[in-house]
Amino acid sequence: MKISAVTLLAAAALTSCGRTAPQNSVAAPPVPVEVAAAETRNMPVEMKAIGAVEPIASVQLKSKVQGEILEVHFADGAQVKAGDPLFSIDPRPFQAALKRAEANLSIARFAAANAVEQADRYSALIKSGVASKEQTSQILSTADSQKSGLAARQADVDEAQLSIDWSQVRAPISGRAGVALLKAGNIAQPNVDTLAVINQMQPIYVAFSLPENSLADVRKWMNKTKASVSAYDPDSGKLLGTGELTFVDNAVDRTSGMVAFKATFPNADESLWPGQFVDVTVKLAEEPDAIVIPAAAIMEGQQGAQVFVVAGDIAELRKVEVERSLNGLAIIKDGLRPGEIVITTGQLRVNSGGRVSVKPAPAAPEPAPR
Repeated sequence: MKISAVTLLAAAALTSCGRTAPQNSVAAPPVPVEVAAAETRNMPVEMKAIGAVEPIASVQLKSKVQGEILEVHFADGAQVKAGDPLFSIDPRPFQAALKRAEANLSIARFAAANAVEQADRYSALIKSGVASKEQTSQILSTADSQKSGLAARQADVDEAQLSIDWSQVRAPISGRAGVALLKAGNIAQPNVDTLAVINQMQPIYVAFSLPENSLADVRKWMNKTKASVSAYDPDSGKLLGTGELTFVDNAVDRTSGMVAFKATFPNADESLWPGQFVDVTVKLAEEPDAIVIPAAAIMEGQQGAQVFVVAGDIAELRKVEVERSLNGLAIIKDGLRPGEIVITTGQLRVNSGGRVSVKPAPAAPEPAPR
């Protein structure tokens, strides 16, 4: 019996419609990632802030006497030492006053000596009953008056000499002078005109502020050791100097919620300049055997900080507790053990329980010195 071609085609069509297509059995390819191992390191306990350089002492130099400035003895911006003469004021009026005071002192000295001699003579006479008590009392009073006059004339001499000394305006502190604000030929008014400003440069302060919630940590570590403070150039990152934390303010600024601090720097090379802004790093202590991973491994989820931990070629999402971050490293308080592998790059494409393909990656960076 012959079967027609139409019948065969219909049978083939029915057979094809009734067959179930096989499912795709090829698994998803592993996600390429970079990883790093959790390590233990000695990590500094640090705080960072923006600071301003301040002189420990700053003096507005003024004259104590009035007179014409004859000479300026320093160049603008020069380094000066305590006691150096900086301005000379015409001393001639004060020298004349001194001569007059010395002449008056001589007269007073002669008068006092004569009065004392006469008083001694009358004291002897009254014992002999020759002089009257009234005369003797008057003579003794005159002698006391002449002694007081002598002391006054001596004070006039001292004052005139002091004015001569003050006609030489000297540096009260060592430091760097600014511009001479009055030049030769100008009349200096006593305690009015500022002649120059001197800023102490060595040592020098760096002032900065930290949030009030950091005060407890700072005080805790300060009771154990002196906190080291480093100042860096904000543009280049160059280290400008290292000093010690020496001042903590006695109150919190209620407006800003900050506490004021000052560190003292030797500043031997004068890298720090008054008015300069710097980046400040306060190193309170060193934490031994801290567990660290690259900060890039940390992801923030609904439950907080998380990382992908790799075992073999399987990645699992795990919650961790980050104590703090420092120089590209996250310091882990809980959730990881040393040696465990975490994903640092490519984790956004990874699912928990998914397969990954590990690419070589550089080791976690060493902590920078700042």
